[in-house]
Amino acid sequence: MKNKYNTCFNPILILICVMFLGCNDDEFIERSPIDFLAPDNFKTEKDIVHSVSGIYNAFISDREEPIKTDFIVDNGYYVGYQEMWKRIYNNETSFIEQKWSRNYSTILRANTVLFYIDNVPLSEEKYNQYKGEATFLRALAYFDLLEFYGAVPLRTEPESLSQKDKALSSENDILEFVLAELETASELLPIIYEPSERGRATKGAALAMKARAYLYHNNYEMAIEYCQKVKGLEIYNLMDNFGSIFLPENEAANTETIFDLQFETNEAKRGLSNSWYTRFVFWGGYQISQNLEEQFYSTNGLSIDNPSNTLYDESINPGVYNPSTKVKQENLYDNRFSNRDPRLHATIVVPYSFYRYKIGGVGNNDDKEIYYPSNQRAANFSSFKARKYVDYSNNWVQDISGVNPIIIRFADILLMEAEAMVETGTYDEVYVNDLINQVRQRPSVMMPKVGDVEGLGISQDAMRQIIRHERRVEFALEGLRYFDIKRWDIGFEAFKNARGYEPILLKTNSATYKVYDFETRTFDPAVGYLWPIPRIETDSNNLIQ
Repeated sequence: MKNKYNTCFNPILILICVMFLGCNDDEFIERSPIDFLAPDNFKTEKDIVHSVSGIYNAFISDREEPIKTDFIVDNGYYVGYQEMWKRIYNNETSFIEQKWSRNYSTILRANTVLFYIDNVPLSEEKYNQYKGEATFLRALAYFDLLEFYGAVPLRTEPESLSQKDKALSSENDILEFVLAELETASELLPIIYEPSERGRATKGAALAMKARAYLYHNNYEMAIEYCQKVKGLEIYNLMDNFGSIFLPENEAANTETIFDLQFETNEAKRGLSNSWYTRFVFWGGYQISQNLEEQFYSTNGLSIDNPSNTLYDESINPGVYNPSTKVKQENLYDNRFSNRDPRLHATIVVPYSFYRYKIGGVGNNDDKEIYYPSNQRAANFSSFKARKYVDYSNNWVQDISGVNPIIIRFADILLMEAEAMVETGTYDEVYVNDLINQVRQRPSVMMPKVGDVEGLGISQDAMRQIIRHERRVEFALEGLRYFDIKRWDIGFEAFKNARGYEPILLKTNSATYKVYDFETRTFDPAVGYLWPIPRIETDSNNLIQ
């Protein structure tokens, strides 16, 4: 939505009370704070509008969400998340505290709106919309808490100091609450908005997230039903160009994104821009692991580890070296990165490929700068950088990115339906193949169909692995990998050492690709997948040990 969350709200925490303060409009700067103890402040529709915007603002308050979790799994690495990556975190780890605080800030603001909205005169249409948005965002926050922490306190109303102590609700109770909230939201929310309001929660978003919740908790029949309800709205489609999904310039025409976190380019002062251009282009520390790069098959549909794969070529193409004219003019890649799934180069910056423009040179091939891993070896140990969500139009101005990190998109609906069908054990193979093929064969990707490579009449487990691989390459760097690892219980497989190519050997005039482990870890099943409840909660809540 343009004017996304156009009033900036700062949470004023008095124990567990949340105030809403408008900070962009002079009319609202002077008004009395709206908190849990001041219901009289909710008098007009404008109060509700600004307060609902405050819920969205809380939801986007951690500018690293949801992408950052891909850098604690087997897709990437960032030294700033090292405790999480190495799985040596505890209840005082800031990463864990931030997610908890962001979600409860969202919940407490939503609770306030839902508690007082009946006191405000509104048209039925607006009442349903605002109530639906608050209900939806509260459900998303509780769903996130459920997936990362398990049992958590269930707070559904504004609370005073005397109510700060709250026992944990069971995982099943939280799940049932989330499902009920998403159903309510789906009944209240509109299917679409005017273009100026694009980005708000919709009926489709509520249905899609309910499908995800069912899938994550093994209710496959209901997951299928809700995926089909999303499809039945007939307003979502796969975008032809995979890379265009993740850029602001295509937001108005994006028919694939169902719900995302809304940001604006060059609105950092209002807290409405993020830093992914800065982090991925200028910070060497956000690095992609070779563990992910190797998952992108050759264009014949075969793994690069498959001995029958005649397309995969490990020889060196000297044309990629300085002055690398062909790299700039023809998007030439070294041989091992050529003839690969096109999603590879829309997701990852590989050695000797374009990674940014010179200042003022956006769109000019001659102003492309090439990534030489040896030059960034002090910070980047893998020799791979991120490309997805990089908006080059930021033109060296840092922290002004307006890319919208995606929460759920239509490709996920297709692959979730396919996964749920396969997990039932009884499914129409042709139908499931078609779901997968739709994702594989968007015009900019055109990877081979399942039947043309993996064959027909394959086992349930083989089909399961096809879907899991497709998710790995389709949704890389979108914050979904942790959920997939947890759902499939593949910690031993996923939480392994981080691999890369030794960057010192990839120079401006010579290249040797030597795979090495640049960081080590092991998976302890006793630790599992859920995080500890932060100390900031256990210290203040006497009903949690």
